Amino acid sequence: MLNKAAVEDVMYGRKRAPVLAFLLRLLSLVYRMVVRLRLFGYGWGLLRKKRLPLPVISVGNISLGGTGKTPAVIMIARLLQKHGLRPVVLSRGYGRKEGSAVVIAAGPSARPDEVGDEPAFMAGTLPDVPIVVGRDRYRSGMAAVDRFRPDAAVLDDGFQHLRLERDLDIVLIDGSDPFGSGRLFPAGVLREPPCELRRADAVLITQSDRTPDLERLRSLIGGYTAAPVFTARTEATVLVDLANGETRPATSLAGTPVFAFAGIARPERFFSLLTGLGAGLRGSTAFADHYRYGTDDLAVLIRRREESGAALLVTTEKDGVKLRGMAQEGIWALRIEMAVLEKESWEEVLLHRL
Repeated sequence: MLNKAAVEDVMYGRKRAPVLAFLLRLLSLVYRMVVRLRLFGYGWGLLRKKRLPLPVISVGNISLGGTGKTPAVIMIARLLQKHGLRPVVLSRGYGRKEGSAVVIAAGPSARPDEVGDEPAFMAGTLPDVPIVVGRDRYRSGMAAVDRFRPDAAVLDDGFQHLRLERDLDIVLIDGSDPFGSGRLFPAGVLREPPCELRRADAVLITQSDRTPDLERLRSLIGGYTAAPVFTARTEATVLVDLANGETRPATSLAGTPVFAFAGIARPERFFSLLTGLGAGLRGSTAFADHYRYGTDDLAVLIRRREESGAALLVTTEKDGVKLRGMAQEGIWALRIEMAVLEKESWEEVLLHRL
């Protein structure tokens, strides 16, 4: 049986393992065939698509985790609200215990084990936007229409969910690592070949401030799609005390010794963000993506913070939702928000299809 951590190390290029890499390349050939057959089926009408009775904006990517889909969904939902619209978010709810086909994630009380990590996080961040969770996004969308009468649906992680028709397909590309090694899963991080960007209506380069050659990347993307290309960056805004909800500006991390932990696809980026804010990183622990924390984990982290001499334990806000009810004072989550640099033209493209 393949070790998940070892596989991810090869996929993300963190370690070399020739034998494992060869095996993963063989598996990626099978994966490529499945992807092509599925695209062919939907492209030629062999597999049936469904349309919701309202505009659908899809936010997705062609690579595995870490492109910023969740901050982008939140940003788009807020933009729709700003223009007087009532959005609803449709999510798969990865990591939840399978139960009801459709679940409504409501406000800060939404539990990750019931609705999934990202929906629970979004429900707390967007308390007045319904987050509807289910494997079948058409069924979820119809449930949202019946209950909430929304004006638009934002489809979270929707680029590969071809069964649901959409009015705008937004694809996110991580500017600091656009296509990884260029190999498909599981040999690399690509869910689809870059040529499938031709299906996109808009491309958003995230982490644009960390892109080595932005114009070269724009040109590369332009070779795959005629869709407009936008750039975005994420900004750390505030720290949130997980025990009592107290907030501090993110700039207060400057000069503060911290011990960091995260269970996300690319935790090293979070640790780098902390040092970029001037925090003194005394140590860090990376957990598996979508990790479920227990009281024993928290006890170990607190002990490591004490041993390192750090003043604070700091994690991501997405990890923070899984620590509700367990966190003690001194455990903080860093809130990150996304902003598109070409604001006016971005809003024009986004709202034009609605």
